[in-house]
Amino acid sequence: MTGLDILGLKGENDRLKEGNQVSGDWLENFVKFPEGAGVTVVRLLGPAAGGLFNRKTSPFFQATRIHRVNGKSLHCLKTLEGNKFVGECPLCLYYSWLWKESETKGPEEMAKLQAQARALKPIERYYYNCIVRKEVDEKTGEVRHDVGPKILSVGKTLHKMIISGIVGDEEMQLKALGDVTDFKTGRDFKIMKTLKVSGKETYPNYDTSRFTDEPSAIDPDQGKIWLETPHDLVALRTVKEADELKVELKKHLGLIPNDNNESFDPREFQSRMEETVVVQKEEKVETKSEVEKAAGGEVDDDFFKTIRNLNV
Repeated sequence: MTGLDILGLKGENDRLKEGNQVSGDWLENFVKFPEGAGVTVVRLLGPAAGGLFNRKTSPFFQATRIHRVNGKSLHCLKTLEGNKFVGECPLCLYYSWLWKESETKGPEEMAKLQAQARALKPIERYYYNCIVRKEVDEKTGEVRHDVGPKILSVGKTLHKMIISGIVGDEEMQLKALGDVTDFKTGRDFKIMKTLKVSGKETYPNYDTSRFTDEPSAIDPDQGKIWLETPHDLVALRTVKEADELKVELKKHLGLIPNDNNESFDPREFQSRMEETVVVQKEEKVETKSEVEKAAGGEVDDDFFKTIRNLNV
């Protein structure tokens, strides 16, 4: 009788943990905004220790920049120090070179190079720990209150509103609210999402987001529990080596093959499905077995429904 391969199972356990980082379960850790217009109310959580803006040990927020290249979200190698991002990043260097080069060209070539540059432009993202004041469970329809801690991921616009609300802004005539995370005198942050139309494009707008007018107290005991189990915001910024970013840049520019899906050729499957659709258009079918017979094998329920819809 042989025993279990415990060491091997530990490896499988590690694999499953890594897999959760990109699964639907992992995404449950993030605050979900409504697909259309709507309001999301959150309560930002302060750091467990180290002060409100101690970014190194227990940050109030984690700043990063994202390059979207080859279908991937790659963290920029530049880090936020003081009031600007500093350091050297190969993607940023090429982005800057493209833009400077465009300014030496005529209108047509300038537009082309600037479009290429925008495709590499880093997008600022900021992560906070927070509590969602109210949310609806998508699976059960249950309304839940004070859910979290969760990760609030926002862009530069909402981040600026949060910081301006805390420290104030004389130009915008905003009074400083101070520590909005305080259990007794803190305030909720209302994320107001509206939809704006520009030509054929519709995009989200958050200009009316703000902190609530009045403080909202939290049970100190519950607040301490939340602070004991925050998400590691620093770990969200997983940075690759500069050489890896250079490889991705070369793939993006077509200098080397992009082998992300090199072995997969969708045309291998399209011809059979297209033939099946043609058959079903000509000869109306009633049962799934008839579709499978025409396709030469099993088909899933969604594909069967598609074929039936063609018969209408």
